[in-house]
Amino acid sequence: MDEIRFYQKPWFISFVLGILLLGIYLYDIFFQGGQLRIIMGIGFDLFVFLLVLLPACVFFYAQFVLPIHKHQERGKIGDRLWLHAFNGHGPAIFVKNGRLVERSGESEKEGPGVLWLDTASAVVTRTDTAFKNFLEPGVHFTDKDEKIASIISLHTQSHRIGPEKGDKPFDPQKENPTDEEQIKYAEVQARRMTVSAMTRDGIEVVPVINITFKLDATPAKGREKGSRFGFDKDAVEKAARGEGISASSKPEEMKHVAWNQLPALIAADLWREFLSKYTLNELFSASLDPLGEVSQPEPTPKEDEQESLGPVKAGFFAKILKKINDVFEDRLKQLIPEHEFTGTESDAPEKPAEKKDESKRTALQIINQMIRARMTQAAVVVLDECGRQAEGFTFSDEYKTLTERGLKISSVSVSGLYFSEDIEKQIVEKWTTTWMANAKADRSRIERLSSVYNANGRQKALQDHALTLSRAISKENPADIASAVKILLQRTQSDVKSNDRLLRRTTTEVEGIDEIINWMGV
Repeated sequence: MDEIRFYQKPWFISFVLGILLLGIYLYDIFFQGGQLRIIMGIGFDLFVFLLVLLPACVFFYAQFVLPIHKHQERGKIGDRLWLHAFNGHGPAIFVKNGRLVERSGESEKEGPGVLWLDTASAVVTRTDTAFKNFLEPGVHFTDKDEKIASIISLHTQSHRIGPEKGDKPFDPQKENPTDEEQIKYAEVQARRMTVSAMTRDGIEVVPVINITFKLDATPAKGREKGSRFGFDKDAVEKAARGEGISASSKPEEMKHVAWNQLPALIAADLWREFLSKYTLNELFSASLDPLGEVSQPEPTPKEDEQESLGPVKAGFFAKILKKINDVFEDRLKQLIPEHEFTGTESDAPEKPAEKKDESKRTALQIINQMIRARMTQAAVVVLDECGRQAEGFTFSDEYKTLTERGLKISSVSVSGLYFSEDIEKQIVEKWTTTWMANAKADRSRIERLSSVYNANGRQKALQDHALTLSRAISKENPADIASAVKILLQRTQSDVKSNDRLLRRTTTEVEGIDEIINWMGV
């Protein structure tokens, strides 16, 4: 950015214009009239300037300084402009996206000030002894004894704690390190200790924890009053009152704990609690039962479908439909490859053993599920010391704490695990010796699922086809069997021709249907 030259600065321009106007004024007084006229002119000019012109100008320009609409607010801006002329004004600060935008030292000024908050920001002010106001987005005027206590961002926030990309938290410190290397090593170790935890068998694991949250406030919609990011005075107050100071025996090491640091710290504590219930092998092996799984009932046919199927099953047309479906079913078995059509109804996932095997989870998945539950639900399941689900439920203290702080968690996840070099070698060696067995097990599982899904899909296709034919029969209401067969053939032909994949496989069958329809006559 180019430096502004002195003759371009406002004070220099004002000084030059003042000298010019003063010269014109003195010339008019001393060279255009007598002594009496000089005294009267000076008195009249001072009267007009001090009592009329100056207040009018201040009030006029006050209308355009800030986006306000009330006369009372315009008066307050005028008061602060007067104070600014005598250097008695307080801070004038703009808060954008939860951050201060100010000149150096602006917050330290004493006196009545102005705060302008965008739609994504809220501010809590204080006196020397207590909180004073909880301000929503907009323009606000502060008193002489009023300071900013906390700035609350209304945005949805995403925080990440743990090692950064390129960190090697388990590497030892170099011998004879430089000052820069010592500082970097200390920073890496600080990030490590923030999330470090131990498994049940005494293995240290360092993860990356990501969490997304915001104030528990509903965004304004349309022309509703409020912020599009959501503003709630109670939530802002709870967040501000929940801030604190980190404990330390040395005053110089005590730090301010902001309101938005709490969710990540809670997630780290929960990570330590749940990891201590599992061993390292359980962390990655799918051998644990899922938590809170509720089986969904099978969908039942809709009322209109039941009604349309009812008359057909009761009449003689049901026999015709069954024969046609049997013919198409046999033909589909011939057209579809054998490995895609090996499933039967007995292969469906009603078998308890197979269903249980398919739903196994790793300890890492359960830990993620439990951390989310403890931070987003009032009541959660209980895990024993080995990480298995116990009977009953318990109330979540973490959810209660977050609610009391006015926070709402959107998502939280634990990933990117770091281990010591020896542990990583063990994991790699174990994977090397077991990958073939795991791959075969996965292949077998995929083939079983494929058979089940193919069988279910085939059954569903036959049901849909039968439903379509029954509706055609009900709509046309044929008088005899010959008319009914003709309607069924025409509808079947229409369905086949409307499906490109089926049409490519049933070219001969479509020609046969055409010959039968022509033989029966139009």
